[in-house]
Amino acid sequence: MNRMTGKALQELKDREEKVLKWLVRDYAINGNPVGSSRLVSMDYFKVGSATLRHVLSDLELGGYLLQPHTSAGRIPTDKGYRYFVDRLMELEHPERNITRDYESGVENLSRDLDLLIKNTAQFLGDMSHALVLMSRPQERATRIRSIALHELDKDSVLLIVHMSLEQVKTIAFELKSKISRVMMREAENILNDLFSGRDIDEVQQQVEQGTEEVVRKNPIIDQILKGFNRILDSNTSNDYRTYGTHQLLHYPEMADPANLELLLEAIETDTLQRYLPSPLYSGKPSVFIGGELGQTFFRNMSLISIAYRGNNCSGEIHILGPTRMEYERIIGLAEFTADKIETLINKKYTK
Repeated sequence: MNRMTGKALQELKDREEKVLKWLVRDYAINGNPVGSSRLVSMDYFKVGSATLRHVLSDLELGGYLLQPHTSAGRIPTDKGYRYFVDRLMELEHPERNITRDYESGVENLSRDLDLLIKNTAQFLGDMSHALVLMSRPQERATRIRSIALHELDKDSVLLIVHMSLEQVKTIAFELKSKISRVMMREAENILNDLFSGRDIDEVQQQVEQGTEEVVRKNPIIDQILKGFNRILDSNTSNDYRTYGTHQLLHYPEMADPANLELLLEAIETDTLQRYLPSPLYSGKPSVFIGGELGQTFFRNMSLISIAYRGNNCSGEIHILGPTRMEYERIIGLAEFTADKIETLINKKYTK
């Protein structure tokens, strides 16, 4: 789930971890800065208020918490949330009455994918109190047919991958140094020798294992291979169902008019999905927190993304909410939903 770049987070002491865990959980639910007196009232910590104040101060000094006002308690930073998600989180599976209600509502919808996606997006939006974008299952290419390189200008090149089902995916690369057309044609030939006519899963595995010998033959190959799996994993479909915009209005920290206007415009013009990173097909969600999303209007937001696969199709689920979202509960909800969707669409394609 860790998508944080740079140095790994330094390991906290046991008491610091416990304080951070319970502070993140409390702030997610109540939205109020948490002080030592609030932690004492939880009756979980067997130490006094003075000791907890010291721990809070150390966590703030380490960049895991911040104090919005001098006399207020602390709230988690993006770094604090990242530590919580990567090391402290304990997933919550949805309660049986919740899963039963969802299952009974969609059990007979495997033949109507549009209605299935609509109902599922609404279910996730209502349960997570967040914005949900869910793509319609798209038939998935399984084989690479050919690869082409096209010079955009002196410093960049376009990679074009032709796949089965007549699917074409492209990605532009900024080159670190200028290369000749001879080098580019040579790189194109190398890529076709490596990957043309092969199964995509096999290609992805080879790219992950590395091809150092080939990289040494041509300077452009290394840059292309670093983004190759990203283009194969990306969903080419723009057919998304969006639900839950109104949920975001319930969070005071997201009420900045400028950011909210940009976000709402992106939703209304169907461009929001362009900014969403593609989740990996690992069965587990990817979690992006605050600044990790790269766009200004995502500054106080977090994204939970999970991919789902059918027998010969794939899709994506994105849940976008405030950084103080209930990660443990919502990630458990996302995993349950993706698993259920896979079961239903597999039923469709095996009939």
